Amino acid sequence: MNMRAFVVLAGITGVAIVAAIFALVWESAPVTVVGDRAPAFPKLVERINDVGAIEITTVDHRFTVIGEGDEWGIEEKNGYVVKRETVRNFILGIANLRLVEGKTRLPGRYGHLQVEDPTSEEAESRGIRILAGDGDVLGAGVIGRRKFFLYVDGRGGTYLRRDGDARAWLAEGEVNFGRTPADWLDRNVFELDAKQVKRYTIRHPDGSTVIGERPTVGEKIEIGALSEDREYKTDNEADRLALVVERFEFADVEQAPHKDFTDSTIPKHSTTYEFFNGLIIKFEVLTLSKPDGASRFDEPPRWARVTAEVTEDAPEDQRAEATQRALEIGQRVKGWEYRLEELDGLRTTKHLEDMLVPPKS
Repeated sequence: MNMRAFVVLAGITGVAIVAAIFALVWESAPVTVVGDRAPAFPKLVERINDVGAIEITTVDHRFTVIGEGDEWGIEEKNGYVVKRETVRNFILGIANLRLVEGKTRLPGRYGHLQVEDPTSEEAESRGIRILAGDGDVLGAGVIGRRKFFLYVDGRGGTYLRRDGDARAWLAEGEVNFGRTPADWLDRNVFELDAKQVKRYTIRHPDGSTVIGERPTVGEKIEIGALSEDREYKTDNEADRLALVVERFEFADVEQAPHKDFTDSTIPKHSTTYEFFNGLIIKFEVLTLSKPDGASRFDEPPRWARVTAEVTEDAPEDQRAEATQRALEIGQRVKGWEYRLEELDGLRTTKHLEDMLVPPKS
C-alpha cells in the first residue's frame, strides 16, 4: 500500500471512530431540555384542589377512588378507606409531570413504552381518569413505564399518552401508584403488642385445639407438654402464632356477607387471642379450595371475619383500656370480611404437628 492510500485509509478510519464515539455518547446521554416544559395535564394543575374521583384501569382491574378532604375510599369496595396520603401523592405526582419529548404515534410501538390500551391482552400500562367533584375531566390518559436517569442528577421520567393525542410522550417526573384496589386501601386494620397475648386457642374443624399460654407478660408461650422425643422446629415457634395481632394487615377486603361462613362443607377455624388486660380478638377463618393453576407450594385462599370483645374477668385496673380498644377495633372490622395474608392464614390454622421436628424413625 502506498503512502497516499495509507493516509486516506487512516483518515477514513479516524472519522469512523469519532462518529462511533459520538453516536455512543449521544445514545447514552440523558435527554436535555431547553426552555419551559408544559404540564402533561394542565387542567389538573389549575384545579388540583377540586379532585373528587380517580379512575384506574388495568388489564385485570377497574376501580374508582372517591372522596374529598381527608375522607377517601374505593367505590367498588363499598368505600373502604384509602389513606389521604396515598391520594395526595398520586395527584401531586400526576400534576408534576412535565412534557419533555414527543415519541411515537404508531400504535404498534406503544407496547415498548407501555402506553398501549390498558385493557388489551397482557398490557402493562395503567389508564387514569381524574375528575373534579363537578364531573369535569381534569386529566385522562395512559401512564407507561419509567425512564431511569432522565437527567444527570438522577431524576427520572415517565412515558405517557394523553386521551385525544395519538403521540406518546416522555415526561419529566415519576409516579408510583398501585394497579389493584388492595394497593390503594389502608390495609392496616390494627396493631397490638403480641407480648401481651396471654393465651391463644386454635380450634380446628375436627374439634381438636392448639392452645398456647404465656405465664406472665414477656415470657415465652408454651403449648402443653411435649414428650421427650419431640421438639419445636425453632426456639420461638409457639410465640410466632401470636404475631398475627402485632400488625394485622389484609390481602383483600369485601363487605360482608361475601363468603358463606355457614357452609359446613368449607373448613372453618376459630382462633382467639386473649390479652392480659382482658381484650379478646377472634378470627373466624374459612379455608377455600385452591384456584386452578395453583402450585402445590401455594397456600389456599383464606377469608376471615374478625371481632373484638372484653372478657368478664378482665383486671379492673385495665378494663377501661381494654374496653376502649375493643370498641375501636370493633368499629373498624364490623361488616367486613378479610382475605388473610398467607402467613396470617397459616398462623390462624396451625396444627401442632406442623410446629414440631418430625419424629425420629
